Amino acid sequence: MPFTLFNKGRETTDARLAELEATVAAIHRSQAVIEFELDGTILTANTNFLKTVGYSLDEIRGRHHSMFADPDFARTNEYKQFWLNLGRGEFFAGKFQRQGKGGVEIWIQGAYNPVFDAAGKPCKVIKFCTDITQAEHERLANDALRRTEAEQGAVVLTLADNLRRMAAGDLTAEITAAFEGRFASIKSDYNTALEAMRQAMDSIASSASGVRNGSNEITLASEDLSKRTEQQAASLEETAAALDEITATVRRSADGAKSASTAASTTRQEVTRSGEIMRDAIAAMGEIEQSSGKIGQIIGVIDEIAFQTNLLALNAGVEAARAGEAGRGFAVVAQEVRALAQRSAEAAKEIKTLIANSSAQVERGAKLVGDTGQSLNGIVGRIAEIDTLISEIAQSAHEQAGGLNQVNTAINQMDQVTQRNAAMVEEATAAAASLRNEASALSELVSRFDTGAATAQPAPRSAPVARPTSNPVAAAQSRIAQSFRPGSGSAAVAVSQEWEEF
Repeated sequence: MPFTLFNKGRETTDARLAELEATVAAIHRSQAVIEFELDGTILTANTNFLKTVGYSLDEIRGRHHSMFADPDFARTNEYKQFWLNLGRGEFFAGKFQRQGKGGVEIWIQGAYNPVFDAAGKPCKVIKFCTDITQAEHERLANDALRRTEAEQGAVVLTLADNLRRMAAGDLTAEITAAFEGRFASIKSDYNTALEAMRQAMDSIASSASGVRNGSNEITLASEDLSKRTEQQAASLEETAAALDEITATVRRSADGAKSASTAASTTRQEVTRSGEIMRDAIAAMGEIEQSSGKIGQIIGVIDEIAFQTNLLALNAGVEAARAGEAGRGFAVVAQEVRALAQRSAEAAKEIKTLIANSSAQVERGAKLVGDTGQSLNGIVGRIAEIDTLISEIAQSAHEQAGGLNQVNTAINQMDQVTQRNAAMVEEATAAAASLRNEASALSELVSRFDTGAATAQPAPRSAPVARPTSNPVAAAQSRIAQSFRPGSGSAAVAVSQEWEEF
């Protein structure tokens, strides 16, 4: 009997264990299950949970539950208190946002269940949950869509009302209703655009009056400009004729300066040749002076020979006297030789005197020739400077002729342009009258809009600007003619200054 009772009790226990195993198996098939230590350390997890988070069991076993939580949330006191409460045996159920492998967002619906031992103390925590990520995303999308539709409806109604007011000409129709989120920029942009349009219309209203007054002023100015343009055209024509004459005069001056430069160059060459001839004459006078010195030396030798001859003749006469009758013939010869020696000495003395006078005259002539050569050298230098100055004057005159030719061409072009300007001024006068009419029509159109500002009063008409009555072209023409008159100073400087002013 006891054995029967034992078997019956064992069968009952086995049946209950089998039922519990079947229940656990059913839970594991339909639920994601994970087990933790009381401090949150992962013990194990079933296949459904691993698929949900995308990890393998080896990747999560032994790690903390915080690996599935947001890092910022895992560092909060709330998260720490959550695990302290589970360790005391408290039960938590709800919807949780978690992170899978790679930071993938996961939403789960589940419960954290503390498990108690035989003594009634918590020993671990089991979490049963279901993946509701797709459903949560759909719910969030639907909520966002409903909020967006509601906001869009309110925005459309407000915009339609304000646009109707603006279409009616009310530019004070600002949006005052609160727009949330992305529609706040629409409100800001609309109000900014309305303010810009209001300011633009105020500016247009103010400018329209100014344009109307300005068009009147332009009309008067165009008429005045037309008259002055005609005067200027006539003055330019006269100036062009005067410049033709001036250009011809300067061209003739340039040709004359060129001829003078050629003549100065020829004179310079001739004076240079005269200087060379003078230098040759100086050299010849020096040679004559040297020859005179040598002749003087020769005359000295002749004088000495005559003296020696006279002395020998005297000695011969003495010896002839001693010889008596035998030496009488020889004495006669000695007397003749002595007479010849005296005449030779007198002739040498006269020649020496003449040579001395000739040397003095040659020395004086050489000095005069040297002074003449120095004067010729100075004249050559001055002629060279004159040649350079005349060449520069010829070049300047040539450049002036070319410059005046260009100015003449420019004046002719200005004359043509002035004629065209006269025709354009007439067209501008007609356009100004048309502009005045358009400005009046624009003022009427702008008056339809209410900008919230006081109606712009017509701008006071400005006084006409004083205009010069003299003709600057005629004044420049007079100054140019004065610059080319005889005795007026440096023509090149005057022309340069006058044309810069013109």
